Amino acid sequence: MMVDLQVVSEEDTVSTVMTGWVVTIAQSDSLLQARDMMTQRGVSQLAVIDEKKRPVGLISKRDLARFLLEDSSTRGLEDILVSEAASKSIPEIRKDLSVLNAARMFDIENLRCAIVTNDHPFIGIVTETDLCNYFSRKVPDMFKVSDFMARDFIFAKSTYPVMHVAQAIVFKQSSVPVIDEELIGILTLSDLLSIGEKRPGMIQSRLIFNSEVGKETALLTTQDLMTRSPITAKQDDDLAQAAQTIMRKGIGSLPVVDDEGTVVGLLSKHDIVKALGRVGKPHGLE
Repeated sequence: MMVDLQVVSEEDTVSTVMTGWVVTIAQSDSLLQARDMMTQRGVSQLAVIDEKKRPVGLISKRDLARFLLEDSSTRGLEDILVSEAASKSIPEIRKDLSVLNAARMFDIENLRCAIVTNDHPFIGIVTETDLCNYFSRKVPDMFKVSDFMARDFIFAKSTYPVMHVAQAIVFKQSSVPVIDEELIGILTLSDLLSIGEKRPGMIQSRLIFNSEVGKETALLTTQDLMTRSPITAKQDDDLAQAAQTIMRKGIGSLPVVDDEGTVVGLLSKHDIVKALGRVGKPHGLE
């Protein structure tokens, strides 16, 4: 039996959800400039351009963190070029592709963003956030949180070294719930990149968990950087309402709790994009 599309239409295309302006950065700029620009503009990725202003790659907060996890030097962010950490591939998507097919493409290819093209090569950008926002507005009362939350997830205790938990955030999942006897916080990519604000005495020009930077950063624990008292969702909550919470609060994921407050899952923007890709298909079809 097909799911009722409700207010979703196959006529809704990428052009209706994309961001028409794209924040760009030169490949010769520094990672410090990239990090600060993402913070100031409130975005998670930048389009990287060459000297002729042609797009040559993308750089995201995750790219920045991944590079610094793997970089064995002790250079500061101001000494590392954007070109060293940027992704060299640029996922492309046409503006006339339906939103539902775009969500399926994001799910299958595990995309977080794509450059929107048409006759011109660079007319906008569409992200998981854009698709999540569309879902929150257009797909009420179709799915529950439990339908798409991740039940197998990584969590940390408050005493775990940040440098260990960082690996999970950069390579496996968008955030890590911090659970002692109960949920006390959540550690996100933004938390990892905000060490200068959260720990003013620390070295600010370098990321955080590279042990070669110094003992003080290597000994940081999750409780030093985590966001306390995180917002949560319930298993039976409407998925669109959970998506609205994610959009309204500007967060990447929600711990999911049962009636006793035990964390039983983790809901990310990518899970919501996956749900959007299932609209119009038999329920439960993978």
